[in-house]
Amino acid sequence: MNYYPYEESFLFTKKAARNSFIVLVLVFFSVYFGSERLGYVDLALYGYLWATVVCFVLLTIRITSWTLRPPTRRLWKQGIKMMLSPKGLKFVLQTLYSNIGEQKFIRSRSFYRWIQHMFISWGVLISFGITFALVLNWLHFELEGTKTYVAVFFGIPLFRMPADSIIAIIIYHGLNWAGIAVIIGCGMAMYRRVTDQKKLVEQSKEYDFFPLILLIAISITGSLLTVSAIWMEGFFYMGMAIIHQVTVIVFLLYFPFSKFWHLPLRFLAVVVPMYHAMEEQKPCVKCGREYATKTQISDVQLTLQKRHLPLPIDNTEHHFSDMCAECRRVSHRLGGYNAKIKLEHSNLVLESNGRNGLQKGD
Repeated sequence: MNYYPYEESFLFTKKAARNSFIVLVLVFFSVYFGSERLGYVDLALYGYLWATVVCFVLLTIRITSWTLRPPTRRLWKQGIKMMLSPKGLKFVLQTLYSNIGEQKFIRSRSFYRWIQHMFISWGVLISFGITFALVLNWLHFELEGTKTYVAVFFGIPLFRMPADSIIAIIIYHGLNWAGIAVIIGCGMAMYRRVTDQKKLVEQSKEYDFFPLILLIAISITGSLLTVSAIWMEGFFYMGMAIIHQVTVIVFLLYFPFSKFWHLPLRFLAVVVPMYHAMEEQKPCVKCGREYATKTQISDVQLTLQKRHLPLPIDNTEHHFSDMCAECRRVSHRLGGYNAKIKLEHSNLVLESNGRNGLQKGD
């Protein structure tokens, strides 16, 4: 079968354009209805709004590219199918809580890195939640009387609060609290990067340091707006607001192509543990050890076939992926030396087929 790269390129272009259009339509209607038919559009956030829209489109294109890869595409098809079941939905929610809420995937590495990661990830997530809600005009506050504010979300009044109450102070300064968490987490990360000998070798300024510096700059300039408004009688407020807006816009445009990409990827990858946990395990045809699910092995074979990289074991019904990783390496090495390979759990003897593969032996 011939392989035509331009066909995949055309498929990506078509799906990326379609998905971007859908996202733009959803964003427009969310802004339209969130602002009560454009009645509460905050023009002070206009620059942030357009940067957010562009960020969403770029993220959509990046996610489209990621999900069009044959392994990822197959993984998502199986994952969506599994999530439609009550057991699958429960597993997804538990995995989200474990991976996003508790960050268990990094706690096993070290307690220091876990604390650092919790500060950065939750600071960024809370900042995203507040920023997008305000920038996209989903949330606004209306003055009721002289000292009471009403929080309105998509035109629906949520709750009332006195302007000088504790809850009002916490909500008004939500971005400041999140910024403090981000500064602490980024400071811990930078300290580790300049003291850990292994990280000194592996890291790069563009990939490892610039994102941290950018997050710190956003947090500091945002906090200085509050400092200027409360304690400096608005001194240099406009200049600081412009600096803060520029740093946020740079962050939003940089986000889809930077290390920050792993943030949405962490949500998308929730399918992976479910893929392994909800299916029946299959034993290796050589050593008998369970190493993957039947569905996973079948999907690997289908993906390799679509990539025109089939790896069958000639004259048998087996495939290289029917062996665990260790047995594949050993069998491939033995085949290179023309040695016989016995599949204990299949009563077969294999030998080299002379083409860097294996076949049924005599």
